[in-house]
This record gives sequence, structure tokens and C-alpha cells, in this order.
Amino acid sequence: MTVNGVEENKGEEASYTFIIQTGSYIPSKKSTKKWDDGMMILTVNPGCETSESKPLKVKELFPMMTEGAVTVDFWLPANVGVPKLIKVDLESNRFELVKDALYVREITIVYNRDPYRFPIKNFVYPHNPMRGNPTVAELGCPPHFLVREGAGTLKHQETEDFIIKAREEDLQTIHSLVQWNDFKNESSEYFYPGYLNIMEYDNLPRFLKFREAKLDAFNDLRAEGVKKIKNNALSNIKEKILGKYKEEKADSFQKYRDYMKEQSDEMEWPKDLVLDALKVSKVFRQDEEFGRQMLCGPNSLHIRRVTSLEGRWAGGTVPDHALENKSVQDVIGEGHLFEVCFDDLVGIPHGGAFSKKLTGTAQTWYVCLADCLLYQRDDGKLVPVLIRLENRADGEPETWWSPPSPDITDLNDPEHLAWLYAKMWFRCADLGVYSLCTHYARGHATNEIFAVAAYRNLPNAHPIFRLLQPHIQGIIPVNVQARAVLINPDQNAFALFLSAGDSLKILLHNYYQTFDYADLNLEKNFEKRGVKDIPEYLYKEDTLDYWKYIGEYVSEMVNLTYPSDEDVVKDLELQNVFKDLVDFGFHGYENGAGFPRSMANREQLVEYLTCVIVNISVFHTAVNFQTFTTYTFPPNVPSCMTLPPPKQDTKVTMDMILDALPVLELHFIAMNISNNLGQYSPIERFYLDSPGENKLGIFGENMAVSPEQEACMQRMTEKMRGLKAKIDARNVGRYIKYDVLSPVNTPLTTQT
Repeated sequence: MTVNGVEENKGEEASYTFIIQTGSYIPSKKSTKKWDDGMMILTVNPGCETSESKPLKVKELFPMMTEGAVTVDFWLPANVGVPKLIKVDLESNRFELVKDALYVREITIVYNRDPYRFPIKNFVYPHNPMRGNPTVAELGCPPHFLVREGAGTLKHQETEDFIIKAREEDLQTIHSLVQWNDFKNESSEYFYPGYLNIMEYDNLPRFLKFREAKLDAFNDLRAEGVKKIKNNALSNIKEKILGKYKEEKADSFQKYRDYMKEQSDEMEWPKDLVLDALKVSKVFRQDEEFGRQMLCGPNSLHIRRVTSLEGRWAGGTVPDHALENKSVQDVIGEGHLFEVCFDDLVGIPHGGAFSKKLTGTAQTWYVCLADCLLYQRDDGKLVPVLIRLENRADGEPETWWSPPSPDITDLNDPEHLAWLYAKMWFRCADLGVYSLCTHYARGHATNEIFAVAAYRNLPNAHPIFRLLQPHIQGIIPVNVQARAVLINPDQNAFALFLSAGDSLKILLHNYYQTFDYADLNLEKNFEKRGVKDIPEYLYKEDTLDYWKYIGEYVSEMVNLTYPSDEDVVKDLELQNVFKDLVDFGFHGYENGAGFPRSMANREQLVEYLTCVIVNISVFHTAVNFQTFTTYTFPPNVPSCMTLPPPKQDTKVTMDMILDALPVLELHFIAMNISNNLGQYSPIERFYLDSPGENKLGIFGENMAVSPEQEACMQRMTEKMRGLKAKIDARNVGRYIKYDVLSPVNTPLTTQT
């Protein structure tokens, strides 16, 4: 502890202790570098005519790369009184041209033995003292912080001008750094929601660059994969010129397994992920495993109950043996018939534009519309019973495929092979819709809208911003990175391995044509789809637990913030979030895609905030962190198909199946991208901590810091401990565990 004197006062003085927490927790950073580019200047109650302190200069060295704290004491005039607002400024060493920004986590002031906490979680850049005190953002950083103490407040409840002016200045600064894309400069017939108007990660505001540890890891993994892909392509092209080229095809399913193990060893991919993928490869042909993946795989939100076989199913017939010799009407009456349909693929042409660069040979990667009927058997297992395929891009009629008779036991019989082949075509469609609609559109692009609207309209002092900040802080930077290196037309990673990858704009457009706010209420969505009673729908079970616990937590926090529904209506900062989201986030969408333009009461607000938090954290986790397990064994889920879909009278052989599956070069790309995107960030925070795995929980990341607010978090955390125990017990003896939504595996925000 060090003591810094202040100018002598004639009146009574009081002791103020400042605990200044800086640095961010990055386990991969071993450095203990200290910030020494100048000094910190603190002002208590700035702008208050009766209680503003003089600037207090702190010349200590602050931790930068890892979390740490500096404690200083000051004597201040007694009239300063209770610290309600604090100004945090950095003044640089006068002659230094290149300086580091400093990440300030929180400052606590102890006055009269009572702690007053000021959460910040932001970067500030040191200004040159010769320029005076700046008022505008510089190098993506606010010129200084003006931070309200404690739980945060609502503007209409504030009575002191200096606090109101401070929150207006804070909001104006962030508003200048976070802007929507300019729709006037974008002419496109495709629907796509609003997003941040910055296209390069390096140009982001500094407070959105906290994920640089993940960025470094991502780029390292990406560089190794790209190097191998380029070397393969160059070698293939060279051999083709010399007349020696032959595509590296798999001559058996076992070849894919061997290749997966070989490449995982060479690339040092996590062995536990590879092991789970190999487990899937051993049972993937079983209809029960197909059904399990429809319920517990990354794309498990599409299944819905069937009430009629009119429309798309009118031309097909389900064999009696597939329904345990029941009639279709009886099964429908029992509520045991379901469907998964992928209409987002309508209008998508065949792909393969980059195939020659990757394999040395130009290929067509066929896109086929695919739908599946599934039956819940008497033993509770879900199995496919009818698949409809339609090669609409080539004008071919629909075809129908059903499981072979139980009397046919030879797995190499054409009937078995035809059914296996149809399932592969369906899963190829599944992967295309998953990658660009379920994962990117729903799990990324939609969630960015919430973050941009919140940052632009809620100042640091707002309790709802402090509630949301741990959840929204990751989504914008990861999306900016994705727009630069994943879905950029010049660097479209999905076009490297997906049949539908060339058409990402059409796929996203198709998805957002029917997207609606109601889809985000997962509890109501399960009811709407009629799937709340399906056994072993573990995605549904875990998601509903989260929905309940997070909803209860949000309700408590909202009731602490808003004494009445009238206070919700009067909160114009909050109301501007909803208006901004509709006007810019869903610009041009009919009825704002169903999103409310205002909020009338606390109940509506709780539902809205629960939608935001659950979708950013829980939903994204469910669809992101098991892709390697499910999608990296091509016979289970082919990323592309290189032969046309079968006609109704096609006699399917094993050679035909192997010829249609991706060559090994494409298999590697799918594995590499799945592994890369499915890794946790080194600075990830989870709903529960796990010290043995170096995982941290919500405490320490939260910005809601009053005792009452932290008590709400503690109650939620205890419920999460119960959920973890439930999931752990459920997984005992299970061949393939479903623990992706364990609270120790579920991050608070979207960073990958």
C-alpha cells in the first residue's frame, strides 16, 4: 500500500481507500507486464459543485496482462462525502509516441469503512498532458470513464445534474464508437439483419478486442490448416499436369476412420473429440443413432410433431413394419410421428466452385432438398421411417426412401444400401442448413443485433447494461472476424467443403424470410413444435432447465431495478434499445421480424432479456461445441455429395456411395474447420467454474455488483450446480455423453 498526499485542507478530512483492479484474465499469457506509460487520475463526484474532489494522481504500476490490483489511500475534504460517481483518466508520459491502453476492471472506494464499487470492464487510452483533457474517443477508447457506483440507476430516477450529465456523456461516447451498417450504401435483394459497420477486427473499438487471446489461437489453428490445404492443392495440380494425379478417395468407411486418426495426430487435435467422433462412426448406420442425432446433435431444433400427411408427404408411403405394424393414422393420433424439413435449401444451386483448387479436379457438389419422417417407437426410441429427396436444381421429381424389411439382414443388400444412401443425402442437407442458418444466422448474426442495440443505448450506469454485459461482450468481435475470414465472398470458408457453401447469401436470405422474434422463446417454441414429451430429447431437457433458472434470475434482477411497470415505460434509454433494434437491426423487415418496438411491463422485459441471454449463451453452446463429434465422419454427415441424387429406380451399391462421398482432401477441411470453430476461448467464462480445467465462472465477470444483485447470481449459481449434478448422473454409462450444456461447459457469451 502507498499513501499519496493531497493539497492541505483547512477543514476536516476523511480517509478514502481506492482499490484499482486492472488487467484481464488470460491463462495463456505468462507475462506480468505492468502499465508504466503515465499515471491514473481519479476524481470523486466530478462535476458536483459541492462535493467534487480534486484530481488524485496515482503513479503506481498497474498489471496489464493478468488480473491484479493497486491500492492507494488519500485524504479528502469531508464535504466530498459519499462517492457516487468517479472519473478515471490516464495521463501519458509526455514524450512517448506509442502507448498502451489499460484495461480497468473495477475500482472500489472504501469510505467510512463502507465499500463503494464502480464496475468498468473497459479500456482507456492515455492522453498527452500537452493536449489538455480530451473529450472524444481516441484509438477506439473512451477519453475517460465516468462510472456510477453500485447497482446502477435509471436516468429518470436520478436527481443530481452532474450524474445525469455524466451518463449522457458516457452514452454519447460509446454511441460514437458503435454504429450500425449503412443500409443506404448497400443494395441487395437479400434479407440480412443489421450489424456493426466495421469489417476488420483491427478497426474495432478497443473494448471489443478483449478476445485477442482467442484470435491468436484461432489464427494459429487456421494457419496450420490453410498451409496443409494449400500444400495438398499445389501437389494435386502438379501431379495432374504430370499425368499422375488421382483423387485421394476412401475405398471404405474404415479409411475415413483411419484418416481421421492420422490427421488428428498430425494436427494435434483434442483426442477426446476424435474419440467421440470415432464412437459415432461405429454406430452411425443404426436408425436409433440417426434419431439420437436428430434430438441431441448440433441441429436439433428443427424436429416437430406431424398432424397430417398432406402436402409434402402426400406422395410417399410409410411401410407397416417401420411403424411396428400400426397404421399411420394411429401413430399420428398417439402423437408419435415427427418431421424434420429443410426448406431453407429451396433455390440453392449445386456447389463446388472451389473444388478444382482444392482437389485438382473440378467437381459438382450436389444440393438436394431433403425431408425426413421419424417415428417414436413403443420403447421410446426415435427412428427415421421415410425420407423425401428432390433434386429441384436439375428439375428431377421427388423420390421416396424407407427402411428395408427386418427380414433383410445383410447390410450390403441393395435395400439397406439405398436406405443408408438416402440418410446420407438427408444429413448432407442437414449440415448445409446447420452451418449457415442454425449456427451462423441464428447463433451469431441475430445475437449481434442485441449487442449493438444495447451498447448504443444503455450507458455503463444502467442496471440492464450491467446485467447484459457479460453476455453480449463476445458476439460482436467474433462476428466481425467471421465476416472477414469465414463468410467474406473472397474467403468463404463454407465454399471449401459444403455443397450449399457457394450460396451463403441465398441461404441466409431464406432463413431470415421466416425468422420471427417468437422463435427465440425456446419454451414456447418447444410447445409450438409439439415436442415437449419426446423421450431422450436432451437438448430440450437441458435448455428448459436453463430457461427456468436464467428466467428466474432475470426476473429477480428486473424487479430490483424497476419498482413498477411504470418505471419500465419511463425508462427511455431502455425503450430506445427496442426501437433501435427494430429500425436498424431488422431494417426493411415486415413488422420488424416480430420484435417489439417498446416494452410495456416487467413481464415482457423478463421474457425479452431471457431470450437474449439464453440464445447468446445456451443456444449457441448447444449448436457449436459438438460439431466435431457429429460432422467429421463423412459417411455419417457428408459435407458434400459428388454424384447426382439417386432416381427412384437406382440400384445403390457401396461403390456408388463411396464415389459420392467427399474425397479425403475435403474431409480434412471439414475436420479442420469444425475443430477450429469448436474450441473454447482462453478467456471464456462459464455459468459454473471448474478450477481443475482452469475455467472461471460468472463471479468476477459480472458488472452487477450490489449485494442484492450478487445474491441473485448466487442463487442462480446454486441452481446451476444442481443442473450439473443432474447431467452428470444422466451420463453415467451412456455410450455417447450429452454434456455439452453442462454449466461448466456453457460459456456466458459467444466467442467462437
